[in-house]
Amino acid sequence: MRTSLRLVIILVVFSGHALAAKPKKGGNAKHPVQTMDSNDPAEKEVSVKAETEAKVEVEQSEAKVAEEQQLHVDAAEVAKARDKVSVFGNVLIGFGRAPESGPANPESPKTTSATFMVGGHYDLSPQLTLGARLPWTVGSMQQNNGVYSSVQALGALELRGEYRVRLSPFTRLPFFAGLGVPIAQGNYDTTSSFRQTRLNAVADAASGYRDGELFGVKRLPVILGGGIDYERKALHLHAATKFVFGVKVGGNFPTGTIPEGTYELKSVSFRNVTSAGVAYQFLAKPALFGALDSWVTYNAIHAVEFNSAAGATTPTRLQVVFEPRVGARFGKISPSLGYIFPIGGRLADSSSSGLELHCDVAF
Repeated sequence: MRTSLRLVIILVVFSGHALAAKPKKGGNAKHPVQTMDSNDPAEKEVSVKAETEAKVEVEQSEAKVAEEQQLHVDAAEVAKARDKVSVFGNVLIGFGRAPESGPANPESPKTTSATFMVGGHYDLSPQLTLGARLPWTVGSMQQNNGVYSSVQALGALELRGEYRVRLSPFTRLPFFAGLGVPIAQGNYDTTSSFRQTRLNAVADAASGYRDGELFGVKRLPVILGGGIDYERKALHLHAATKFVFGVKVGGNFPTGTIPEGTYELKSVSFRNVTSAGVAYQFLAKPALFGALDSWVTYNAIHAVEFNSAAGATTPTRLQVVFEPRVGARFGKISPSLGYIFPIGGRLADSSSSGLELHCDVAF
């Protein structure tokens, strides 16, 4: 009996060991076999390098996308800076003497003038704009007897078109052309009309010869020009040049000779104005900015030319002018204040300068 019990126990123990040694079904799927290749240092280095390169590529791609998105945002900001419809009012208070066609005359009458100008523009498309402006000047002019008298004169109506080519989200090339309606009041051969001619000349001088197409009497103005504008966030840079032709449509100039030379009324006058400026918005709320504009004017052919005698000094044809400005924007209204002053030249000789108040209203 004891022998049988021992035999049973031995059989049970042997069967348990056999079952433990038998592999379980599906065991290979849960416990993959380890190989020597998985511990290869070279393979690990290649894997880390590939992972690093992939990470750098992803970061570069994300940075490029962010930069493109920022460019689109900045471009949208630039586009919003231009109003589709805008009207303006401008008052230019002029000081000094009416510039003479011939040699500078310190005895020429002093004049205080105020030029009121209205105008506006309408964008037919993001590239094409139509605009117009019209000045009217009133003044108090000193006569030869020392008495001041009031006079008023209408300027020429200017119609203008502008086409803009975009070079980048921040840079545009504007090209413009204008044609004036020759309604500027004044003449050369009567006393009353000559006072209006002189007043328009004062308004032209107070503006620093920047907008001669508006003040030429008995002239049909034709304007051609172009420029460049750069605007990004708070900074705005611009430069432009324009050529102004004044075609004679009437009027006569009294013939005569003075000791210094003779006068001649030209059939076509010609002027070039090249300008440049910078503006910077130094406060966001309220939107306050400062600006400095400058321009160089070259009067190649005056409406009335002075042919000097031997030894006589002729008026200079080149004029340099500066205008510092400050302004703000309150919603759709943008007022500004500037002072126009010449550097040497004919305008400095006549002590001409102007205080300019400007206001834009957008819709």
